[in-house]
Amino acid sequence: MRRTFLNIVYNAVYQVFLVLVPLITVPYLSRVLGPKTYGIYSSVNNTVQFLMIFCILSLSYIGMRTISRTRTYGTPQELTEAFWGLWYFQGIAGIITILVTVLITSIFHIQYWNYLLLMVPYLISAQVDISWFFQGLADFGRVVLKNTAVKLVSVVLILLWVKSPADLWKYLLIMSVSTMLGSFVFWFDIWRYVGRPVGHFYKFKTTLRSIVILMIPQIATQIYTSLDKPLLGIFQNSTQVAFYDNSQRISNMVLGVITSISLVIMPKMASEGKDEQKVVMKKSLEATVMLGTLFAVIIMANTKQFVPFFFGQKFIPMTPLMFFFTLTIIMIPTGGVFANQFALANHRDKEYAFPVVIGAILELVLSYFLDRHFAAVGAMIAILITEFIVLILRLWVVRDGYDFKYVFHDVPKYFLLALITLIVGMVMPNFIPSAFFNMAAKSIIMLLVYLGLMFMMKFDFNEDIKQLIKNFFKRGKK
Repeated sequence: MRRTFLNIVYNAVYQVFLVLVPLITVPYLSRVLGPKTYGIYSSVNNTVQFLMIFCILSLSYIGMRTISRTRTYGTPQELTEAFWGLWYFQGIAGIITILVTVLITSIFHIQYWNYLLLMVPYLISAQVDISWFFQGLADFGRVVLKNTAVKLVSVVLILLWVKSPADLWKYLLIMSVSTMLGSFVFWFDIWRYVGRPVGHFYKFKTTLRSIVILMIPQIATQIYTSLDKPLLGIFQNSTQVAFYDNSQRISNMVLGVITSISLVIMPKMASEGKDEQKVVMKKSLEATVMLGTLFAVIIMANTKQFVPFFFGQKFIPMTPLMFFFTLTIIMIPTGGVFANQFALANHRDKEYAFPVVIGAILELVLSYFLDRHFAAVGAMIAILITEFIVLILRLWVVRDGYDFKYVFHDVPKYFLLALITLIVGMVMPNFIPSAFFNMAAKSIIMLLVYLGLMFMMKFDFNEDIKQLIKNFFKRGKK
């Protein structure tokens, strides 16, 4: 249990680090670039995020699942064949995607084509990204340490070189190249685990079928998580795109922490029996809902002060957007328990795909009608409705694999705690002149209120937390 906890911590740090660099630099960049130029970056960046799925295919899930099972039941040679045979799919797909992207942008000069070319290193980073291998091995500490230095260097370069809206190209180049270098560092350690490259794909027909099945939900997911920004840009100006994109940044950072639970638990679920899976699912769901509701209400209570403090006065119009976007911190990870941890771990790829495909269609329809009339607010409404429907479908399609009453026994209580904590935070006055220290104090008080109420109530999960803390300190004394 302690190893799983440490892996959750390590992977949480890694997921936060993937968004930490833009998060750290946002206060600086939002003031230097301004809403209009930042909106251009958002459109370009999210277009590239969509293209990246054609480079990495579905290997982040297939690879993690396969490596986890091979590590548990296979031989070192089988691990070597699995790694190389899977990465060949990714390597070839990356070459094709990069060539097609460069040719189309160069020949047709589509909108922001020159900025898109600067983001080609991002596509290369996806092509060579083998973090799924280390995640399958549950070796998360190595992943975190190797990327830290690269990310920190990029922050320094941004602060030194990006000084005005005209420096947008420098920012794009720094971000794309640093991400590419971050992916290459994984390769320095691969020889510790696998042998020389093999001359064949890994279970070609089976893997190709899984890639095709899982590519559909990957594309669908990106439609309403990445292409929603360029789509908004078609109907509205880049300023509205900047408001919409930045209003999600804090939520996305927190999502990186919470969804790390799914990334760690999924390999564990893949190697467990059905009886053990039910227990793991219940504990994972409670941890996810607890963290999701806690973070969501703390952000909600601080939004009004946080936006002008963090983003600047020009971004105040996005305050209500950020407030309501925090609901995704609850919905997305909760659905991930049933999609990533259960459906993918048990090779129920079709059940994994169905909800997000429906979500993508719904998002496109809602965006078409709402974006043009209500701008960023309409885009926010569209994504919240979509995420809610996707969550319901994820629970429904795998309903035969779990006991609803058992798994959700304590979940309503967490929502009650969250509501009480939110009310406390909203009525609390700003008693400290400094915005930063006032938000910090309010957050700490809300945290204590939430945890205090939680341990006053009879949650099954409380005992797991107490036991985990006891084991942790016992190990530390040895």
